[in-house]
Amino acid sequence: MANLNMGGFTTADAGEGNVSLPKAAIGAVAGAFAVGLLYGIIGRFVGEYSYVAFLIGAASGVGSMKLGGGRSMVAGGIAAASTLAAVLFAKVIVGAPEGWSWLEYHTQMFDIIFCYVAAPVAAFFAAGTDQARELLKKLPV
Repeated sequence: MANLNMGGFTTADAGEGNVSLPKAAIGAVAGAFAVGLLYGIIGRFVGEYSYVAFLIGAASGVGSMKLGGGRSMVAGGIAAASTLAAVLFAKVIVGAPEGWSWLEYHTQMFDIIFCYVAAPVAAFFAAGTDQARELLKKLPV
């Protein structure tokens, strides 16, 4: 079994074979909303750090992969969609500072890149296809 390294968190890769999509969906949604809730609470009371939003996607993708018993494109899509929903849920918890509308505060370039693009990509990357392992080998990090 290979290891999957997502942002410094290493987990044993799930077995290859038939993926249970209902279990993969439960893992994706549970992982995304658990970390999304944590992200929202910390963002509300401490400060929002958009560049760590990929952890929502990582939790969703790894949860999907582990509970579903493997990787599949459909499970990756479910993980990416649930990550995007969890990011929006977290952003509602964070709110906006006085003098800013919610929309203008949460659609700045940093948020778009890290929260709305990188987080779902991380989820798909973890749960999507077996190509993730090959891509990890090619990265210089």
